[in-house]
Amino acid sequence: SEERLSPEFIRSEVAAGRLVICANVNHRDLRPMGIGIGVCCKINANLGNSALGSDIQAEVEKVKLAVKFGADAVMDLSTGKQLDETREAILRATTVPVGTVPIYEALERVNGKPEALTPEIMFKVIEHQARQGVDFMTIHAGVLLEHLPLIKSRVTGVVSRGGAILARWCKARQKQNFLFSHFDRLLEICKKYDVTISL
Repeated sequence: SEERLSPEFIRSEVAAGRLVICANVNHRDLRPMGIGIGVCCKINANLGNSALGSDIQAEVEKVKLAVKFGADAVMDLSTGKQLDETREAILRATTVPVGTVPIYEALERVNGKPEALTPEIMFKVIEHQARQGVDFMTIHAGVLLEHLPLIKSRVTGVVSRGGAILARWCKARQKQNFLFSHFDRLLEICKKYDVTISL
């Protein structure tokens, strides 16, 4: 069982890039856990409000139920109102790692117009969420300008909402994805708060 994993094994797996420990320095009462090939499979529950409904208490109840029924982590995919307050409540309500997709909030800040996004807005959102205590984030740094022509031949196009937002930005601006071109800046934020990123 994972309880019997040696500190040496954990250190060597982290160093080899095969294990991550999602543990933001600002997530109080977090129960850290390893996620990777050498440990047991983890269950991540997606939840979050939308413009159509839900409130903070409903999101907190979703988190509690997800953890009660075995979720090892939760992903806040909120896109509705009170994003900050919802995230704060979720972080306070659970000891499991909490993840986000920061581009969703960044898009809300520009009234849903991907073309209006800027690196400053995006990195401000990423740092704000990291400061709040978010343990892991999905970052679409691999959506590159030079790959966009390849999407036309795909049956499903871009299947990720965050990836589609960035693809639209790259196409409209005819510029490289700023999460790729400013990757070092992203890593500095992650290092400061100990945030794990999924690319």
